[in-house]
Amino acid sequence: MYVPKAFTMDDPQEIARFVRDHSFGLLISTSGGELAATHLPFVFDPDGRRLWGHMARANPQWRELHGQTALAVFQGPHAYISPSWYEVPQQVPTWNYVAVHVYGRCSVIEEEDELAQLLERQVRFYEPESTLPQESNEPYYRSMMRAVVGFRMDIERMEGKAKLSQNKPPEVRRRVMEALDRSEDPGAQGVAEWMRRWEKGAR
Repeated sequence: MYVPKAFTMDDPQEIARFVRDHSFGLLISTSGGELAATHLPFVFDPDGRRLWGHMARANPQWRELHGQTALAVFQGPHAYISPSWYEVPQQVPTWNYVAVHVYGRCSVIEEEDELAQLLERQVRFYEPESTLPQESNEPYYRSMMRAVVGFRMDIERMEGKAKLSQNKPPEVRRRVMEALDRSEDPGAQGVAEWMRRWEKGAR
């Protein structure tokens, strides 16, 4: 990912929090000599530097995934930025956004007990009070498990980018935040919130 210095997210804890908060990502790898991409929920283990996920067995992407270095993309809020908000001449439109790219080597998980543990990890992350894991030995649950394949990504590199008008003067950033706050678009409001957090952190 192209990340100019002004837009770099370099705090590992901030990146980890972002991945947890925006855990529905895009897994990109090669399959059949072509690029393949699947939108999936992930669970991030920052201590073990791993991502966990699963996909439908009918999805051919998993068949060549084992041992392959893949990319998982996590997208945060994003919004169009109008040059009219700057109140400065000779400006052009742009787009503000936050994103994290995670690169790592993947291992496919098909063994029944290990897959059951992975699925319980995901359920517990997204719905801590769920009783579903208690039913993991039921025939219908085991039948559903046979329809999916799990995987683990051992993380090799993480890149974070927060493009939030850091290259503009403070008064311009303030006007951009005010314009975004007036928007009814949740994405625009999310970008404004990130801009305020960035300002407070004196990045």
